[in-house]
Amino acid sequence: MMSVRLSEILVAVQETVAMPTLTPEDTGLPMAVCLLGRDGSPYGPKIGVSPKHGKRLTMNTMVSISISNDPKIVGGGWLPNPDLRLVRAWVLLNMDVLLRHWRHELPSTDMLAALRLLGEVRGRK
Repeated sequence: MMSVRLSEILVAVQETVAMPTLTPEDTGLPMAVCLLGRDGSPYGPKIGVSPKHGKRLTMNTMVSISISNDPKIVGGGWLPNPDLRLVRAWVLLNMDVLLRHWRHELPSTDMLAALRLLGEVRGRK
């Protein structure tokens, strides 16, 4: 029987659990976005995006987009080109904040405060 330490299990769980779901009010995008944890994927840091407009995000329909200088679909389904362009622009606008949060250098509350909205600023300065 193989012995596994509880601390190893906790680290593995923390690295694979999805992080906060962001609503259109948080991002300026027309759809919900989920910041994804470390899951051993060869694509590295990524977000999950709902293919449907609104505040809801379901894991089984989510589209994975890389957080990089050239954000692209790396898993899941697809997004219409206009939506993909918006998501790409938002990732580029917030790449530093998203990467710092993904690396656990920025707590969720600070990440939310630092995110920049795409387009019109709604209630933030």
